[in-house]
Amino acid sequence: MLNEFRQDLVSGDWVLFATGRARSHIKKKEKFYQPKEGCPFENLQASGNEEPVIVFNNGKRADSENFNNGQWTTVVIPNKSPAVSPGEGQYLAEEGPYKKAAAMGFHELVITKDHDRTFCCFAPDETAEVLTVYRDRYREITQEDSGEYILIFHNKGPSAGGTIYHNHSQILSTPIMPPDILRSIAGAKSYYRKHKKKVHEVMLEWEMEDKKRIIYENDDFLCFCPFVSKTPYEVRIFPRRSSPHFEAVSDTQIPSLALALNIVLKKMDKALDEPDFNFYIHTAPPRKNSHSNNDFYHWHMEVVPRLSIVGGLELGADVYVNVIDPDEAADLFRKTNV
Repeated sequence: MLNEFRQDLVSGDWVLFATGRARSHIKKKEKFYQPKEGCPFENLQASGNEEPVIVFNNGKRADSENFNNGQWTTVVIPNKSPAVSPGEGQYLAEEGPYKKAAAMGFHELVITKDHDRTFCCFAPDETAEVLTVYRDRYREITQEDSGEYILIFHNKGPSAGGTIYHNHSQILSTPIMPPDILRSIAGAKSYYRKHKKKVHEVMLEWEMEDKKRIIYENDDFLCFCPFVSKTPYEVRIFPRRSSPHFEAVSDTQIPSLALALNIVLKKMDKALDEPDFNFYIHTAPPRKNSHSNNDFYHWHMEVVPRLSIVGGLELGADVYVNVIDPDEAADLFRKTNV
């Protein structure tokens, strides 16, 4: 039984591991499905969407003619109900003691064609196509007035914020730096100044030496349940070679990343009975927008199944409670064959 506080190396956040608590803290979710009929992503033109900004067809960049003829497998379109609007966002004024900024930026959807196939049943080449779209669109947005940060994320299921069943991800740029990213970068910088080592490299070296929490690895990427996992069965995917910027991932690395993500999601889907989940990419700010050198940072993906309930300790003290030992979580995933 694990009963202790652990502090994250990067953020400094504390997590309470209390594996003796009732597993009722983890709730099974009803499986979420919506039929093709009425799905806004089944016929994008008929649903009144704008023309796509990127079209891919079976792994290759295509054009609007392919899209109009239905010859596409992944597209990027502007979100019809964006959280931010096109334009350059800056701090406009101070209102009383507060700062405020116009909600300007890009908010786009990355949609795959097949209504009934999600990441959990994709082949590696299908996942590689989506990851290529993420990277290519990220690069293009950085050439625009993209603001301070670009976040790529995927919500699967209602408890993860997914309101539409059809497989899709989102790309959102903001005029402000998200607080979690600021803390992560500041923590990595502070660790480097103090120890003259990159904190994520130290973390990866220790995980590879300890071996208890690694669930999959290949020549380019390492997948593990973090020693300080905020939530049950959380997984992180790190490139072995340190790089602060996701947009720098190469064509030769993408198939390895796709394979790693596929295996993680398939293991999670099978072991945890098709849970809702989020995954997102944490990266340093785009080079064009960054005002400092972020070489001490290490981009990565985080995959978080949505099983636990947020309670008073999390909300009142910002201390997460995890009832699953990460060693136990990793062992379950390793034993799950996919």
